[in-house]
Amino acid sequence: MKRLFLPLLALSVILASCDDTTEGVGSSISDINDNISVSAKVFDIASETVIIDSVISRSGTGYLGKIKDPETGAYITGNYMTQFRPLDNYEYPEISKIVSLDKDKQPIADSCEVILFYANQYGDSTASMKCTLNEMARPMSEKETYYSSFSPRKNGYIRENGLQKSVTYSLIDFSMSESDRNDEAYKHINIALNQPYTDKDGKTYNNYGTYVMRKYFENPKYFANAISFINNVCPGFFIESTNGVGAMANIAITQLNIYFKYLGQKKDSTSVKDTVYVGMSSFSGTEEVMQKTQIVQDHSILESLASDKSCTYLKTPSGLFTKLTLPVDEVEKDHELDTLNTARVFIPRLNNSSLKDYELPIPQTLLILPVDEYSSFFENKEVADYRKSFLTTYDSSTNGYKFGNIASMLTYMSNKKKSYMTAHPGTTDAEYERLFPDWNKAIIIPVEINYTTVSGQSVLTRVTHDMSLTSTRLVSGSTKDSNIKMSVIYSTFKK
Repeated sequence: MKRLFLPLLALSVILASCDDTTEGVGSSISDINDNISVSAKVFDIASETVIIDSVISRSGTGYLGKIKDPETGAYITGNYMTQFRPLDNYEYPEISKIVSLDKDKQPIADSCEVILFYANQYGDSTASMKCTLNEMARPMSEKETYYSSFSPRKNGYIRENGLQKSVTYSLIDFSMSESDRNDEAYKHINIALNQPYTDKDGKTYNNYGTYVMRKYFENPKYFANAISFINNVCPGFFIESTNGVGAMANIAITQLNIYFKYLGQKKDSTSVKDTVYVGMSSFSGTEEVMQKTQIVQDHSILESLASDKSCTYLKTPSGLFTKLTLPVDEVEKDHELDTLNTARVFIPRLNNSSLKDYELPIPQTLLILPVDEYSSFFENKEVADYRKSFLTTYDSSTNGYKFGNIASMLTYMSNKKKSYMTAHPGTTDAEYERLFPDWNKAIIIPVEINYTTVSGQSVLTRVTHDMSLTSTRLVSGSTKDSNIKMSVIYSTFKK
């Protein structure tokens, strides 16, 4: 294949008129332009399930809880580490304005809490669950890559004898009205931190909020930005599920709130009076700071699913992905001088009729890329470039996933092989495949994506592993009479 795209308007019209069924298309449209010959073929694609026991954890959502996987019967536990950032240009009132002071005229916080706001959840919202907040001894590092199996406790991130607080909760509060329970602002787990707190230097405070306030008056620069706050005041918390089964919450925001009273002036029509106000300083765990989910599960149970040849699986947060063997050599055979214009792949999904209650959600967004590019893609925080990596979304109308054109991926794989063969004369196809067994393999991964608006245009800015609970079965593919087909269109100039 000489090149990927033929830059002619006529060809664009041709390709735009093609549907997903391309058998015989060449003979029906090749006469549209006397200078262009167009042909089409359909190839079989083989597929298999691969086990991924741990993935890079960079999702902006934390997952907290424990559920029993309805497919495998395995227990999946979600815990997460989170950091906080102060508001821009944050300032406390002057000490002289703060109402509660100790005998040394130092400020005292009235109360302190951490609130876990969850956007949605999986499982039984009435299940009784328990979580424990643990103070971290040191912050997560921007230079380190954290995988979903990473244990902060085993790796020395939890402060010995540090702040620890456990709470029992359920994801629905029947003490509230139904309208309030459905309000996003009320979907939260509250962890009060009002017990005495001793910092790493041995100094004791009436609660954690007082410690944070004192650090501000010790040096306001500690609150200048997230990095300074994390390294000098609060390295973060590890929040883990410690009891209960049946519910998993998707924590969108973790917020540290500190309440205190201060004096301010209230004006009316005739006078100005000193008035006591209740102040709140709030620090949020958002995408500007690091948040990492830890997933604990029994991966040995996944082996039975991966060995099932009747289908392949996509299962997150870590677990099962689908690998395709692409017919790179077969696509190029007898078409070495042609242009490969399109290569379309549709993978149907299999409905799970055996599961009714609490079936795991279907993965919504998938990434496909060469197996050899998988690790570097996520380690280097790359985004889909639609040359070697492509995104698609679940189509409920067809109950499957369609990759509209991965022709450039095939060209990339082919050119990579040719470059090696040229640099190493005498290498046979069999030798190359032995050296690079995944050279023509692509992996399909459920992902989360983020877009940013730049100059009125939506720009893809982040692709991360989907850390939520999802699962689906796909039809299996084989090298002959496959359930998964690739339809390709070639074009060439007539001689």
